[in-house]
Amino acid sequence: MNPCRHILGALALLAISCAEDSPTSSSARIAEAGWSFGFCIGPCRGELQLNAEGLTLRVTDRTGAQVSAQNRGRFTSPGSARLAGLAGSLPEDLLERYGCPDCADGGASWVTVVRESGTRRTEYEYGNPPPELAAADQFFAGVMQALRECRATADLTLEAGCTPVPS
Repeated sequence: MNPCRHILGALALLAISCAEDSPTSSSARIAEAGWSFGFCIGPCRGELQLNAEGLTLRVTDRTGAQVSAQNRGRFTSPGSARLAGLAGSLPEDLLERYGCPDCADGGASWVTVVRESGTRRTEYEYGNPPPELAAADQFFAGVMQALRECRATADLTLEAGCTPVPS
């Protein structure tokens, strides 16, 4: 018998037994992103809903009662690919909260991630995402700003009836 076959077999078993579960999940989906400011007048809250039909940005006062705009769009193919890559790169062990979201009216941001194991909303300080959410935060900030301004981008097309939201 060839001794190399035994060594290769042992190495394969060792590699399989030492392999760790990936800390990320390709089955993850980002269902929501947003921002809010607690002590604010005017547009104080932006909620971006993502689903199979597209995405909707709803901008409201701080209570959610007065809607400034509800703008809709769709991701382009490159935008969909970026979103899928970002969702798949998120670690499984995201915390529910990082830092002190909306403390001293600094604002809060959030993303909601859906996985087979469940749904988790993660909140963090506006403009200060944890490292594992930095790329997703930058992507969604750009998408939400484009929807606020009614501006198509390489990642986003707009549906008719877009209403620009004053800053």
